[in-house]
This record gives sequence, C-alpha cells and structure tokens, in this order.
Amino acid sequence: MTIESKKYQISDALSERRDRPSVGLIVLNTDFTFERDFVRMYTEQKPDYDFYFNRIYFANPMTPESLAAIGDDLTEAAALILPNYDLDLVVFNCTSSSSIVGDEAIELAIQESKPTAKVLSTSQAVVANFKARGFKKISVLTPYSEEVSSLLRGYLERNGVEMVSSMHMDMDDDRDVAMLPADEIIKAAKAAIHNDADAIFISCTAMRSAEIIPEIEAAIGKPVFTSNQATFDQISNMIENLHT
Repeated sequence: MTIESKKYQISDALSERRDRPSVGLIVLNTDFTFERDFVRMYTEQKPDYDFYFNRIYFANPMTPESLAAIGDDLTEAAALILPNYDLDLVVFNCTSSSSIVGDEAIELAIQESKPTAKVLSTSQAVVANFKARGFKKISVLTPYSEEVSSLLRGYLERNGVEMVSSMHMDMDDDRDVAMLPADEIIKAAKAAIHNDADAIFISCTAMRSAEIIPEIEAAIGKPVFTSNQATFDQISNMIENLHT
C-alpha cells in the first residue's frame, strides 16, 4: 500500500489575516463594563484590527495605593496576551490607575514583555479625545473618592486639560460603580455640569456611561465623552496612523 504525502499550502487569505493589526487590551479583573462597551462599539464601527483581552489583578477598595499597585503586574499581563507574539498596540484600561501609575511607567512595563508594541492608557486616550474634539474647558464627573479624583485631575491638568468644575460620587468599589443605573448617571451628570464647560468627561471604565451618551447629552445640552468611548476612539486613531 502506497501512502501519498502532501504539503499543505497556506492560503493567501490566511496570510492576509495575519497581516491585520493586533490590539491587546488589559482590563481589571473586577471590571464588568469595559469589554461589553468595547465589543458593542467594535461591532457597530467594524474597525480593521483584531483584539485580544487579558485581565489584571485588582483588590478593592479604590485607593491611591491599590490603584498604583496594578502597575506592578502590567508586564506579566501584557506577556500573557498571545505569548511570544508581537502586538501592534497594548492598551491598559483603567482611568484612575493609569493616571496614578503614569504614562512612562506604563509604557516601560508593557514594553518589557511586548517591546515592539505601541502603548496606550485610558488616561492618555481621554486627553487625546479632549484635544481632538477641540474642547477648551470641561466639567469632570468621577465615581471615586476626592483623594483619587484629585490625582486624576492633576494628571489632566498636567496634560493641558482645563477643568471648570469637578464632582465625585465617593464610591470605593468599581463593581458597585458598574451597577449604577442609567438614571443615576444622568442625574449625576446634570449636577456636575458647569455653564462654562464645553463638555463633560465621565470617568471610569467600569461606569456604564458610554452606552447612554445620547441620553446624557440630551439631559445636559452639552457634549459628553467617557473613558471607554475615548479609549475606543483613540485605538482606532492609533491603528490608522500605524498604516498611513
């Protein structure tokens, strides 16, 4: 009996698929919201890249210390996204933590395991969205304590964001933040907006604000941008720029 041996040829379609940009997304293990927001926006807008999630450890409550500690695990969290495979972009998705850990530290930690990847954090994306949309002055709404909120405000100010008002909801567990109903978020936004603000920024990847942006804008009469929406927009911008 003769056995014929053949070599399988990889199709052109598969080769093209491997050439699509790849984005790694690091999400807190306590975050109920970011993934569902991201998948919804991805499905609606159909951008030309592939994405891969990984979760990173976080221990509530949300304090400056616990949020800063997340930075220690960024190298491993990035490494576990398609191990030994290059990614075009790795994104750390947490507004408060990224503003505390800092841009340089986040980039160094992620590029230790993904050295060729571009790096983005939620706080960087928020600043980029503020500038891209031409806002001059904003109001800020956060779910955090005043201590954590003040650190976020400091980051925004250092990066050229002018704030005319800020309101915090004094919550210490991001799982509770994810359970806030739409009417409570809208109510808080109405209380937080200032007449002199061009827009309101609603912070936290856990808060379910991105899905109700039109409702919030109708309630306050001004533009709204959020952590998850800003991050998605900036990912798309960065991927587009990589290939132009």
